[in-house]
Amino acid sequence: MDGYLLALIILVVWIAIVLVGHRFKFWGNKNVSLYGPLLMIKTQRGKEFLNRMARPTRFWGAYGRISIWICIASMALLMFLLVWEAFLIFRIPASAAPSPEMALALPGINPIIPLWYGIIGIAIAVFVHEIAHGIMSRVARIKVESMGLLFLVIPMGAFVEPNENEIKKTTPHKRGRLYAAGPATNVILGLICLFLLASLIAPAAKPISEGAIIAGIGDESPASYYGLGIWCEITSVDGNGIGNAKDIENLSFEEPGKPVIMGYLYRGEQSEIEIPGGVVITGVLEGPAFNAGIKPGMIIESLNGTIIHNTTQFRTVIENETHNNSINITVLSYSYDFLTDEYGFFRNDSIINITLTTKWLYYYKYNPNENKEDFKNVSYMGVTSAIFGVRTVDSDYVSKIYNEPFGQINEPADFFSGSLRLIALPFLGLTPIESPISDLYEPTGALSFLPNDIYWGIINCLYWIFWMNLLLGLFNALPAIPLDGGYVLKDLLKVTAMRLKKAPTGLDRVIGKKPFTEDQLDRLISTIVIVASLIVFFLIIWQFIGPRFFGT
Repeated sequence: MDGYLLALIILVVWIAIVLVGHRFKFWGNKNVSLYGPLLMIKTQRGKEFLNRMARPTRFWGAYGRISIWICIASMALLMFLLVWEAFLIFRIPASAAPSPEMALALPGINPIIPLWYGIIGIAIAVFVHEIAHGIMSRVARIKVESMGLLFLVIPMGAFVEPNENEIKKTTPHKRGRLYAAGPATNVILGLICLFLLASLIAPAAKPISEGAIIAGIGDESPASYYGLGIWCEITSVDGNGIGNAKDIENLSFEEPGKPVIMGYLYRGEQSEIEIPGGVVITGVLEGPAFNAGIKPGMIIESLNGTIIHNTTQFRTVIENETHNNSINITVLSYSYDFLTDEYGFFRNDSIINITLTTKWLYYYKYNPNENKEDFKNVSYMGVTSAIFGVRTVDSDYVSKIYNEPFGQINEPADFFSGSLRLIALPFLGLTPIESPISDLYEPTGALSFLPNDIYWGIINCLYWIFWMNLLLGLFNALPAIPLDGGYVLKDLLKVTAMRLKKAPTGLDRVIGKKPFTEDQLDRLISTIVIVASLIVFFLIIWQFIGPRFFGT
C-alpha cells in the first residue's frame, strides 16, 4: 500500500477516535484536552527535571544572551530571504507556483517531507524547543504550570506552560531570553546534526564502482527507449571503462545511431544493453531547430555533409557554418522500419535542411542581458544536446552532497549559495536517500559494519533532524506575533526605548514637548510589532499567490 494512502487512512481513524472521545466527554479534564486534532496530555511530572537543569544559572544566563543574538541573526536572515524571494516572484511561471500544502511543514501532507523521517525530525524539534522555554522559565523564577505531550496518532512533540502573569511581570531582559531560547536551541541542534553528518557519518560513504550516474534522461531519447533509468550508473561503453561524467561527454561514435554495448549498474546488479550511440538533441529552443522540425530525442547524423561523431564536433561545426543560409542536415528519430520489421532510430527524411541564425540575434531576442558583441559571428542552432540523451554526474556525486555540503568556498557568496543548496535537497529529490540511490554506495572504515539500509537511515535521520530544527527555529524567529521572534522584537524595542528615554531638555520645555508615558510607549511598540507581523505574513502569503497573478 502507498505510504501516503496509509497515512491518510490512519489520520481518518485518528480523527474518528478523537470525535467519538469528544462526544462521550473522554477529553476535556485538567489532564487531557484537545487542541484541534491534537490530543494534549498534561502532567506535573518533569518539573523537577526542569528545576535541576536550571540550577547552573550563570551558564543559562550566558546561554540566554547568546540565544537573543542567534534569534536576531536568524530573524534578519529570514527577512532578507523573504524580501529577496518577493522580487523573484515575477520570474516564476504561474505553473510553478507552490501548492497550498507546501505551506504546511507536516509529514504526510507536505509532499517534500517524508512521513517517518519527518515525524522524527519535527518531534525532536518541538521537544527541544519547549524544553528550552521551560528551562529559561525556571531560570527567570517563572512558575511552570504543566508539561505534556502532543499526540497526533503518535507523539508529535512536547509543550511547557509557563505562568502567563509571571511572564508579563518579569523584566524585558529575562522575557527576551525565555522567548529566544526556543528558536536558538533549534538552530544550535540543527547545526550540531549537520556537523555530525558532514564530518563523521557521510564521509564513510564510498561508491561501489566508478562510473557516471544518470541524473536526467531526455524525452524520446535512446536512453528512454532502451530501458535506462535515473540512478543507473554507466560503467562501460563497448568494453571501455567509464570513470566519471566527463568520460561520457568525451565519447565519440564512428557511425551515429549504430548500437554500442553499454554496461551499467542498477540496484546492485551489473547489466548490459545495446543502445544507439550519438549526439542526441535533449532540448529545442525557439529558433532554427524548432523551425526545421527538429525535436528532442533525435540523433544528429550529419550537418552539411560532416558526420557528427561527438558533442565537441557538433558545436564546432555549427559555430563555423554560415548563418542565414540553408544547409543540409540529417537526423535519426525513433520509428518503425518496415524492411527490418523492428523499431529503432532511423533516418528522418522529413528534415533535410536548416537555416542557422547568429547567436547574437538569438540572445538579442530571448536573452538580451547575456548578449555579447562576439556572438555576431557565431552561428546558432537553438538546441541542447547530450550523449545517449542523458545528463550524468560523477559516481561520488551524492556522497559529496552530504560530506561536502557547502562545496568549494572561495567567498561569502559561495557559503550562501551552498547553504541554500543544502536546504533545498528535499525539493531536488535528493533526500531521503533510499534505493536505488543508496545501492550505489556502501559504508567504509569504522562504519563498514553497518548494513547499508541502517547506515543511510542514520544519514536520513540526521539530515531531517537538522532540516526540521532549522525550519522551526528560523520560522519562530520571525518578527511576528505570536511567534517567539515577535515577542523578542517587542522586548528589544522596549529595552532600547528605556535606554534612550531622557528627561526633557530646555528646548523640549520651550516647544512644549513631553516625554512618552509608559502607556504611550507600550502602545507605540505594540503598533510597530503589529505592522512587522502583517509584513511578515504578507511576504509568506506572497510566495503562494504572487506567481499566480504576476509570474512569467
